[in-house]
Amino acid sequence: MEGVIMNENEERDHLQNLAVEADAHQRRAQDIQNQMQTLQMLEVEMEKTEEALKNLKEGKNALFNLGSGMFISGEMKDTNKILVNVGSNILIEMNVDNALRFTTERKKEVSEAKEELIKGMQAISVRLNEIDTEARAIIKKVKGLESAGGA
Repeated sequence: MEGVIMNENEERDHLQNLAVEADAHQRRAQDIQNQMQTLQMLEVEMEKTEEALKNLKEGKNALFNLGSGMFISGEMKDTNKILVNVGSNILIEMNVDNALRFTTERKKEVSEAKEELIKGMQAISVRLNEIDTEARAIIKKVKGLESAGGA
């Protein structure tokens, strides 16, 4: 009888460990979802930037971002010199074609990052399904042990 109780306790411990693992995977899945949303917003921003670069015209009036949600209206004078933040707040002057190429490269990097996140989400989904199957089998087994022990 003691072996059955110990086995039942081990099964319950294993079930609890599976629940903890499932919770960790669900938190990671939420993190991935948040990262995907950030990357999607970045893609939209890059599309708008590409469109703006393609439509640059000297003499055209535009709003210039001063930061902190503040803009100033002004006239574009030299549309072939674009300051591009290439990372770590390092600005490099580029012509429009190079700025467009830079944006295209960034979009490719974002797309690759999204693919990696999708693969991670798929792996989490597979593992959560495995945990669910294993947990259901343990619950069924523990109920069977309880029934046998109570008889």
